[in-house]
Amino acid sequence: MGLLVSILVAVAAALFGWFAAGVQHVFYRRPEQREARARGRKLLALRVFLAASCGLVGGLAFRPDHYDAGPAALAAAIGFVLCVIASTDFDQRLIPDRLSLPAMAAALALSWAWPDRSVSSILLGGAFGLGAGALLVGVGVVFGGALGAGDGKLILLLGLVLGWPAVMSAVLYGVVAAGVVAAVLMVRKGRGSTYAYGPYLALGGVIVLLWPGRFV
Repeated sequence: MGLLVSILVAVAAALFGWFAAGVQHVFYRRPEQREARARGRKLLALRVFLAASCGLVGGLAFRPDHYDAGPAALAAAIGFVLCVIASTDFDQRLIPDRLSLPAMAAALALSWAWPDRSVSSILLGGAFGLGAGALLVGVGVVFGGALGAGDGKLILLLGLVLGWPAVMSAVLYGVVAAGVVAAVLMVRKGRGSTYAYGPYLALGGVIVLLWPGRFV
């Protein structure tokens, strides 16, 4: 695929992201969550975030030295899901089951479609994601950590998408990125500051998804 295709996909993906920010509340289960959806400046910030992130993901997924068209489209679609998950977590500290669970099912159903990872590595990655997510969430419950059940499901999703051992790198990058944010917040606002963890796990997943040759 040529550079022109990458640019066209990036533009289309940016438009998708701009639109998606305005309708992402449909994934919220509770009526009060849907009614409290982002408006005004917050909505504008989410639109800019999703337009930029989806545009970047789409363009990089279809770059000339990446996958063929089919796997590139799959990588882009999963990247878009991760971007929207990050946006919902920024919006309401929420990773909706209505988004993550269908994505897990799709990842399993399409596990055969990757040219650089096997179905067995996907299953092993899912097992790692399940165990690591449960462990980190459990530590958070006991010691007051930042991860919730939605973050655990996100780690499982990353395992089902990236496979073993790539999922380890994605989780590591996410934890490091979140740690940097935590340190900055501690300096600026003191101990006890809270923040959404999911976007940084999603960032780690996107990095490994778009540069798989370094990790798979």
